[in-house]
Amino acid sequence: MITLFSSSFNPVSQKNYDNTLAALQFHQLTCSCGHSGCLTRHGYYFRSFKSALKKVVLRICRVKCSICGTTHAILPADMVPYSQIPLSVQIHVVLKHEKQAGDFQDIMHTFPEIDEGNIFYILRQYRLYWKQRLLSEDLQPACSASFLSRCFSRFNRQFMQIKNTKNILFSIPT
Repeated sequence: MITLFSSSFNPVSQKNYDNTLAALQFHQLTCSCGHSGCLTRHGYYFRSFKSALKKVVLRICRVKCSICGTTHAILPADMVPYSQIPLSVQIHVVLKHEKQAGDFQDIMHTFPEIDEGNIFYILRQYRLYWKQRLLSEDLQPACSASFLSRCFSRFNRQFMQIKNTKNILFSIPT
């Protein structure tokens, strides 16, 4: 997987995703094998994503390395691999839990697609897979570029990414 990060990312939508891909210089992307300039578009697949107001289906681009043959999905930074819940929502849930600030009604009100089951799942995954990792590195969850890049540099994955799939952070030049 290749996660695209831009300081000017708009909310995830097919239009914003397509515009980002159109502006992307594929020769700048690096494969997990370490080679650059070897990735070409390979295909697309559909992925559901729970936005603030509704469930969105995105057409996600896949690229293939001409050196090692590995394929990668290109995801925007707010998408956690193998999760339908945006990264920003997962971080808000975790922060609220860490502050022990009561119920999650405000999150469910802001994001109608997110229900109590989603929140309990996020907290379970956080406690099982991420809490000790963050404590060991003295990291605090935050909606910031530095937190995102530290998760990639220290754990080789997006925050709240559970499956141990190689994931590379690519910062889009502005």
